[in-house]
Amino acid sequence: MRVGFLIDRWQPGRGGAERALARLARHLVERGHEVHAFGARGPAPGEQAPGVFHRVAGRGFSRGARERALADAMLDAAQSLACDVTVGVRHLPRVDVLWSHGGSHAKTMEAVRCARGGNPPGPAPPRGRHRAFLAFERALFAEGGARAVVCPSQLVRDELVQLYPQCSGRISIAPNGIDLERFHPRNRPTLGAALRAELPLGAAPETPLIAFAATNPELKGLPALFAALRTLGERPWHLLVAGPKHLARWRRAARRSGLGPDRVTLRPHVDGAALAAAADLLAHPTLRDTCGLVVLEALASGTPVVTTRNAGAAECITADVAGEVLAAGAPPAALALAIGRRLERLADGHVDRAGVRAAVQGRGEAPWLDTLEAILQRVHAAGPSITAPVRAQGRP
Repeated sequence: MRVGFLIDRWQPGRGGAERALARLARHLVERGHEVHAFGARGPAPGEQAPGVFHRVAGRGFSRGARERALADAMLDAAQSLACDVTVGVRHLPRVDVLWSHGGSHAKTMEAVRCARGGNPPGPAPPRGRHRAFLAFERALFAEGGARAVVCPSQLVRDELVQLYPQCSGRISIAPNGIDLERFHPRNRPTLGAALRAELPLGAAPETPLIAFAATNPELKGLPALFAALRTLGERPWHLLVAGPKHLARWRRAARRSGLGPDRVTLRPHVDGAALAAAADLLAHPTLRDTCGLVVLEALASGTPVVTTRNAGAAECITADVAGEVLAAGAPPAALALAIGRRLERLADGHVDRAGVRAAVQGRGEAPWLDTLEAILQRVHAAGPSITAPVRAQGRP
């Protein structure tokens, strides 16, 4: 097959959807398929990305107009190369396979309002690019613009069926998989120990290390985590925050919570395998995370997780040994209690690494990628690509 990937940035290093999509692209290339990627931005300097990248541009006076123009440009470029099947994770009016990695944009907007202090969030009239995105969403889910929809978790499927029951027959679930060899408890005395040695754990290198990782810390619950940790008193622990772009902002937020550099280390990037192996606990009190590779990676490394029902990957935490899943919107006090319980277990030596890892034993990369490839082949066999420009239908 000649497969076209439609995405804003073809940059695997950004994480999340970009990293997952690039892994699928590499798998397809290895299987002999031809892969092309269409987007506004290509790989960063020195970054390796699979397939052939084609830069496209969307021009317009407003952000909404530019987004609509970019969507048209991607579709036109894929059509000009006669792609057999197209895969999209971004907002588009039509695509063969929509990999709904982010779920509903309406739900994401609601979570962002909550993260920014909206309580209750309250609906707000969409403007600019958000108005265009919601129109694309209706076209894809309610009007058949996506021939097939792939969800990374049951959480995403449930919300899409609730909002757009018309699309239920086109939905498949392909739970995200991870490299179970790269993320493994055996890395704790090597990768994990090396990272811990870089941190200000003082004279007590056995100090429990709590990990938090997100490029959008606000949405993933870092303010709530700071508030929760502030209540744990003099109990020994150190927090490593990985991923924020604006480190100074979050250092100030930590200080306002009474957490100094002796308690909190912030880094823009930490190797995922090292982070999962170094941590004694992953704190992921997210307001929204449709799957959450960081949760899967921690579990595979034998690191328990405290998260919320807003995380799609929370579906893996069915046994107490693997961690705790808090109610959506749980207050910092509930988070503090859960973290405190995990620290007590750690102090008592009650951490069953193999038991934690068992939570993701069925989430390896091979079955996940094989499932996605099979979906693409099925859609391709069902008929020609839907991405041919249809100007008479107008833009959403």
